[in-house]
Amino acid sequence: MTRKLLSLLVAIVMVMTAIPFAMAEDAPMKITVAGYMFGPIDDTKDVITPAVEKMLLEKHGINVDIVVEYIEYSDYSDILAPRLVPDADGNNNAPDVFLALDKLDTYYDQGVIASWDIDFFKENAPDVWNFIESGCVNGELASQFDLWLENATKDGKMVIVPSLKPDGSMPYKTLIYRGDWLENLGVSEDELPMTVDEFVDLMTRFAKEDPDQDGEDDTYGFSITAIKALFGAYGMYNGFINGSSYWYEEDGELINADVSPKSKTVLELLRDLYADGVIDPEFVKGTERAEGQYWAASVGLINGLYGASANASIDHYRLAGVTGPNDEGGPVAKTYWEVNGPDAKFVYAPWPAGPDGDYGWAIDYAVAVSESAVYNKMLENDPEKLATIFKIMNAFATDDELYMLASWGIKGEHYTDTDGVLERTMDNAALNEVGVWGCRSLYGADRAYSELAYNLAFYNSPAIANRYKYFVLPQYDSYILNAVSVTLPSEGKLLADLQTLRDEAYIAFIRGEKPLDEWDAYVADYMAAGGQTLHDEANEWFANK
Repeated sequence: MTRKLLSLLVAIVMVMTAIPFAMAEDAPMKITVAGYMFGPIDDTKDVITPAVEKMLLEKHGINVDIVVEYIEYSDYSDILAPRLVPDADGNNNAPDVFLALDKLDTYYDQGVIASWDIDFFKENAPDVWNFIESGCVNGELASQFDLWLENATKDGKMVIVPSLKPDGSMPYKTLIYRGDWLENLGVSEDELPMTVDEFVDLMTRFAKEDPDQDGEDDTYGFSITAIKALFGAYGMYNGFINGSSYWYEEDGELINADVSPKSKTVLELLRDLYADGVIDPEFVKGTERAEGQYWAASVGLINGLYGASANASIDHYRLAGVTGPNDEGGPVAKTYWEVNGPDAKFVYAPWPAGPDGDYGWAIDYAVAVSESAVYNKMLENDPEKLATIFKIMNAFATDDELYMLASWGIKGEHYTDTDGVLERTMDNAALNEVGVWGCRSLYGADRAYSELAYNLAFYNSPAIANRYKYFVLPQYDSYILNAVSVTLPSEGKLLADLQTLRDEAYIAFIRGEKPLDEWDAYVADYMAAGGQTLHDEANEWFANK
């Protein structure tokens, strides 16, 4: 064989060998994400995800195939759980990116989410890090950075990129009454209850005085979420049912609302109201929505079973026209009108105050982890993909055009812009169908870490301004803040069982199946089941913060 022919063959072999590598380099990296969605994406209608992928490639050199998975929010954790179970090789079939909700500690303890060095995040998402560290827009949240970092890390490594936003610490629930029932009972809006006694009186009238005027004894005063207003009247937020109760400080010690003597006082009141037929017996379900219904809807309030609910925010019951001429109202408001007629009224109401002037629902810190994304443990074996995910987050933080495409869609088709006032042209589910918000958990919790995103979502939002219009009224704001601003070390192992113990005991107390003389026995059982451990951890943290 001549040297020339040999050289030619070697060249051919080298070219042939290089082809697969070139093809592999050109193949997009597949990233699966299951964020907060109102409905599934329709692949035949999705125009946003392909456009986002194209823009990421052309403007940022990020070549990815984004696969958006829909998991119904109301049952998100339960649906996801079996997919997180690892096989014999330690692999699972969960998405790369999914929501933490209230499972961050559980996921971490189970070893199903990734962790990474802080420097790794800084390297791949430097603008996100700088935005957060500097306090976001105009440095307003700079004092919250240490709390953000504390929530972002476990054992010295990051496990989540928490949200840090001003609306995270604004009131997010409101008390809602049926307007027709108030009218039928001759109660004007300036006569709404301001105290617990007045609230109990009105709820009793809702149950006993035929407020729907159908001649039947078929109404109740309130259901599970309005029960929380009574705990709030005694200065605490109680998670009953299915939720975490807050800690509060008294005489230098932190006490959990689950075992607070104040909760016993509320249970005494609830027991009497239940015996009198004022509380909807279905409160034991712990939810007010019907299966398949929008999570914030209260089926009993909408269908005229009871007259008071605190299951949603003012924006869920937003009146038509607030955000622009095409605004048909909040999602729960629209359902309310569909059932009760277009002229049916509901009333935003003040929180009833207790004997010491306390009132309200919980509020949060500006830092939150529940709506933020976590990352599949398998990504620890694929640091390139994890780095790419953070680079995508950084691209959204620096590229307003990219963020607008992913979060608002195509101008003139999915939203209008009238002198800077943006208005969506479809409902939330329809927007999800075409791909809007599909990348939500890739760019942040619910928005990118950028000034534009924060202005659109909060500072310049007519919906936010509408909420604040009511929050300045007496007792329309809520103020109850958890005295523990971090996750306690043993919460992931103990909290679920403690909540079950509490819920079962409270239900039995309220229904009269267990006498309140057994309260001390319940507290002893609770503390023995892990409550004492959390109490000690909370007070140790409090003493050293």
